[in-house]
Amino acid sequence: MAKPFKTIDEQCTLLCSRNLTFTKTEDAKRFLLTNNYYNVVNCYGKFFIDHGDVFIDGTNFNELTCVHYFDKEIKNILFKYIIEIEKRLKSIIAYYFSEAHQGDPYPYLYTHNFNSNNILKVAPLISSLSNIIKKYSTALTNNSIKHYIHVHKSVPLWIICNYMSFGQIVLFYKNMKRPEQNKVAKEFSAILNESLGRNDIKLQVKHVISYLDNLLEIRNLVAHNNKVLGYKCKQNTLYIKELHSNYNANPNSPRQSVFDIFIVMRCFLDKNQYIEMHNTVHKRIKNLKKNIKTIDPDKILDSLGFSQIWYDNGKIPQK
Repeated sequence: MAKPFKTIDEQCTLLCSRNLTFTKTEDAKRFLLTNNYYNVVNCYGKFFIDHGDVFIDGTNFNELTCVHYFDKEIKNILFKYIIEIEKRLKSIIAYYFSEAHQGDPYPYLYTHNFNSNNILKVAPLISSLSNIIKKYSTALTNNSIKHYIHVHKSVPLWIICNYMSFGQIVLFYKNMKRPEQNKVAKEFSAILNESLGRNDIKLQVKHVISYLDNLLEIRNLVAHNNKVLGYKCKQNTLYIKELHSNYNANPNSPRQSVFDIFIVMRCFLDKNQYIEMHNTVHKRIKNLKKNIKTIDPDKILDSLGFSQIWYDNGKIPQK
């Protein structure tokens, strides 16, 4: 049977019958109208449920909106820094691939320039890159692909990669020849070493791929505005003692939470970027803790994988 439609007034009446209180009912009605009952109550109300569909005594609608905004803020933070990672990844890949395949105007359109063990995966990748060139070379508006074809008679990877999606560049990395993959991994090893004040960490290709796969999953999640609270990635991120021990992460425990992605982002962001991200998330959590009264806010943090120990360590000083 189809779910019956309920007016905003009926929605508020239903919530009152479920033991939810309102500070300003009219403000709550406006919020429900503009944000969707399901996206607010069904997604975030579960943190405040006592039994069945009944809210814990004292639960106020404002607390649900606070969790809603917190989830939105965390998504915005993750998206901002994943975009930075995407730009860096594209630049490094374009450099080392182009260095290894000089002389050919379109080296990324030939299967022999990729890992020969992955031909069936390479063919769709090459086709997608060819389609990008076709699309923008015939576009009515000016663009860099059309310019390079007209002026230089070719389109280098460092140009076309600007038109590639994060998924395409991750697939590109997976199919590069191993020496080129190693050079990319070495660059991210240097970033992680600098961030942790070390010089002995060597990321392997399998680590980079593992982290990129989960970053891609989170990037797609937030890009489609789905909630991150409670989200678990399909695969565990690979464990690196030198990195994960800083967060009391157990090598035998699952590593699929948002916090586990937060950890491995340190491999791709420069030190100041990571500190900025860390401190911004800490600030948002501090604000959440001030506004949630009915339940322990750690219940919400647990759904992301952030621990009280991480929070108690505080912000990282910026130099």
